[in-house]
Amino acid sequence: MTRTAGVPSLRRVLTVTPVLIVSLFVLLLAAQAFSETRRFSDIIALARIADEDNGLSPDLLTKTVEGLQPVIAEKICRSDIIKAGMRLVLADIDAHAGDASPEADAMRLGFAETYMRHALSCLPANGDVWLRLAMVRSLRNASAMEIAVLTNFSQLYGPADANLIRGRFVIWRQFTKGALPQAEAAREADTAIVCGRQGEILRWSLRHVCSQELQTGMQSAKPRP
Repeated sequence: MTRTAGVPSLRRVLTVTPVLIVSLFVLLLAAQAFSETRRFSDIIALARIADEDNGLSPDLLTKTVEGLQPVIAEKICRSDIIKAGMRLVLADIDAHAGDASPEADAMRLGFAETYMRHALSCLPANGDVWLRLAMVRSLRNASAMEIAVLTNFSQLYGPADANLIRGRFVIWRQFTKGALPQAEAAREADTAIVCGRQGEILRWSLRHVCSQELQTGMQSAKPRP
């Protein structure tokens, strides 16, 4: 009698326990998300302001970027926090271009690379992260081979994103055509989009790309004497 009565109770325990475990796990994730939102809400808000025309003052940018240290140290991988931090890091570099000591520049670029590599560990299939790492590495005088590899991955993971294409042409313009043979296919793919039917909006800011391609094509089409 006692053993029979205990069977339904045991079944109820076995049924309820997984639900409690899952509920506890969800609550822990929610608590962690709330904590991260509270800690880094200023970072996200200031990143939006940094994207505006007036932006943030150089001093405020530097102070805000210093607040990104815990993101790396604690391996925080929340997408909105990571992306906000990337915008702030690059805005900080732009704001201090040419007005800081070589030591300060080196420290700023070193932190930027560390942050971008952390972002890449969190978002390995994000073409924007690969592009921003390529930009930082180019500022640190990385080899053409490395820049080509990083930009290739940006094109692979963001082949038709207009903002990424504009950003990649910042890289392409730093090198003469043929200087990055490993990235030639990626460059040609971006050029095809800009000069193709779907690139009408892109041509407002990248009009020179198609004119250069036309000139190159005309030169290659000239008969040899």
